[in-house]
Amino acid sequence: MNLGIATPVSLQRLRSFVADGEKMPPGYLFAPAADWIRELMKREHRIAVYTTSCDVDRPTTFQGERLRIRIAPQRTQGTGRDFFARERCALQRMMREDRCDMIHAHWTYEFALAALASDIPTLVTIHDHPWKVLGHFRDGHRAARLLMAYRTASLGSHFTAVSQGAARHFRSTIKPGASIRVIPNGVPAALFALSCRTTKRTSDGVRFATILQGWSRLKNASAALRAFALVRRACPKARLTMFGLDYEQDGPGQRWACASQLDDGVSFAGALPYETLLQRVSQEVDVIVHPSLNETFSMTILESMALRKAVIVGEKTSGMREMLGNGNGGVFVDVRNPEEIASAMVEVARDPELRGALGDSAYQRALKLYRLEAVMDQYEEMYEETLHAQRRRPCDASL
Repeated sequence: MNLGIATPVSLQRLRSFVADGEKMPPGYLFAPAADWIRELMKREHRIAVYTTSCDVDRPTTFQGERLRIRIAPQRTQGTGRDFFARERCALQRMMREDRCDMIHAHWTYEFALAALASDIPTLVTIHDHPWKVLGHFRDGHRAARLLMAYRTASLGSHFTAVSQGAARHFRSTIKPGASIRVIPNGVPAALFALSCRTTKRTSDGVRFATILQGWSRLKNASAALRAFALVRRACPKARLTMFGLDYEQDGPGQRWACASQLDDGVSFAGALPYETLLQRVSQEVDVIVHPSLNETFSMTILESMALRKAVIVGEKTSGMREMLGNGNGGVFVDVRNPEEIASAMVEVARDPELRGALGDSAYQRALKLYRLEAVMDQYEEMYEETLHAQRRRPCDASL
C-alpha cells in the first residue's frame, strides 16, 4: 500500500532511511511515530510522511527506497490565529501531489485537517482530550486547537483513539455518537529487550526519575520536586534525575528548583536523543515518578513499563488505570499532594521486592497489550476498512 502518515515525528530517527538524511531538521520530540513508520516499512508498505518544521523555509522532500519525507514550513508564532492555515495548505498541496492510497493522520488538528481536505481517504487517530487541555492552559492557541478538533470531527468519518478515555472524551464533547475504534500505542520488541531490574540498591541509593516535556501546570513537576525534598529526609542518598524539555541545566525546571531551594540531590538531564534516554533509564533508574495531571495514553509510562520500572502515577490522571490496570502495575497517589507522593516514593525505595514486583507486573502487562507488532496489525485492519469505504467525497476544510 502507498500510505501517507501525517504526524509530528522525530525526524532524526528516520535519517538513515533517506538520501542526505543528515541534512534533515530534527523534527519533533515525538519519537514513537518513527517506530510506527519503521514497522510499516517492514511490512512492505511504501510510506510518505507529512510533517512540519520551524527549521525549513520552503516545502522540502527527502527520498529513500521505501520512504519519502515531506516537510512543510511551520511558523514559530501566530499559527493559532488562522488555525495553521499556511501549514495546512502546504501539507495539503504535497498530499495531493503524491496521491497516496490513504492517509493516516495523527491528532485532530492541522495534520488531520490537511489530510481531510486532500480528497484522499483518511483515518484520524485521537491522541488527547481537547477540552481538558484547554482547561489546563486556557489560552488562545488551545482554544483554536479545540475549534480545529470540532472541524476535524465534522469532516472525518474514520477514527481511532489511543485509549478508551480519549474515545469517551471525543464522543461526549466533540462528536456525539462517533464510531471510534480504540487502538493503543505500542512499543517495539527492541525496547522490551532493554528491560533491566535494578532492585539491589538499598533505599539510600535508590534513583528516581521524571520524564516530562515542558515546565507547566499540566506536567506538575513542582509537586515531584517538593515530594523529593521530603524523601531526602528519610533516604538522604536518594537521587532524582529530571529528563525532558525544560529540565536541562539552567532551564525553567532547574531555575524554579534552585529558587525554591528544592534542587538538593536533583540532576537536570534535559532532552536527550531517544535511544540515549532509554539506555539511561534502563541502566540508571529504579522508579519513575509521573506527576502529570492529564494523560490520554502516556508514552513515558508505556516505555517505563517495557523497561520493567516501578512507576508512581496519579490516581485521578486520565489513562493511568487503563494503562496499568487496577492490580500491581503501579502505585497510584494524589499527585497534587507532595506528601502523598513522597510517602509512596519512600515505601517503594525501602522495599526492593515491591519495586521488583511492580516492575515485573508492568512489564508483563505491556508485553501482553502494547507490543507494536500487535498494534500495527490492528491499524492495517483499519486501513483496509477505510479504503473499502471509499469515502472520496470532496470536503471543505476551511475554518
